[in-house]
Amino acid sequence: MKNPSALRLGLPIAGFVVLAALPLIFSDAFVVAAVTLAFLGAAASLAWNLSGGYAGQLSLGHAAFYGIGAYVSTILFLKAGISPLIGMWLGAILSAVLAVLLGAVTMRLKGSFFVMSTLAFGAVVHISAINLRDVTGGSSGLAIPLRPSPENLIFAKKLVYTYLALGLVVLFYVITRVIAASKVGYALVAFRENHDAARALGIRTLPLRIGVFALSAGLVSICGTLHAQYYLYIDPDSVMGLNLSLNFALMAILGGLGTAYGPIVGALLVSVVSVVMQVYLGDQISGLTQLAYAVIVILVLLAAPTGIGPSTHAFLKRRLAWRS
Repeated sequence: MKNPSALRLGLPIAGFVVLAALPLIFSDAFVVAAVTLAFLGAAASLAWNLSGGYAGQLSLGHAAFYGIGAYVSTILFLKAGISPLIGMWLGAILSAVLAVLLGAVTMRLKGSFFVMSTLAFGAVVHISAINLRDVTGGSSGLAIPLRPSPENLIFAKKLVYTYLALGLVVLFYVITRVIAASKVGYALVAFRENHDAARALGIRTLPLRIGVFALSAGLVSICGTLHAQYYLYIDPDSVMGLNLSLNFALMAILGGLGTAYGPIVGALLVSVVSVVMQVYLGDQISGLTQLAYAVIVILVLLAAPTGIGPSTHAFLKRRLAWRS
């Protein structure tokens, strides 16, 4: 491999160019919608991966931050006429603050204890959204009026959301690469691999892990705002359900946990599988779609235990080394 630095830069650029071309090549409305949701899922999974992948803090409560972003921007828009462009950042700040408070209490917990604490946090936020009917609309949710305007983050053409979601993917990918290559990233990985050894070496990771957890929550919250503006409707189950948190984690695990490109690969795989299952199975037999989906996931993990991304990367690296 004559120029590895050029390859490391060229491959991501080429990958994002291919992703940007997908909505143009497959212009069918159904496919464009699937691609949009894939990009949005990839962005959220990249944000989750900062804490769950690099720091090893596997959270099942990130849907709460996703929902907070959706609800804060929507409520401010409906009640006070504040642009979602502003509400998006206010939601991200609120999510980050809550993540700091949650992290300060739970970051000392290990393994399943931390996972369960984040799961409980997500459940509390979800139940609160259902019960605060005067503010959130309860289980009926909130509808956003169709007023196309860049200021309202509402567009007549859904393709705009596709590229906004892709923009988030690129941004979060860059943030991930910057953190991974910094001292913060090395410290987080050291803690993830062996926290006792990291502490013995004098690496104080608690403030770093809380900070990354807050950043992760804030970025996921931004994805929630884009979700709300895309659908023009939100309810507690659609933006705060446990399945969302599971999907964020699953995308990163399938694609390659603790890598910058893994969540993108995982999101594309999950989206393709979901679309195929809907087209060929639909809801004809209850539970069959979920069963087929689970079987495919298990087969992928058996074939590539470290994730599709790292396995593909290792294969390409061997091929390039052999040719050189």
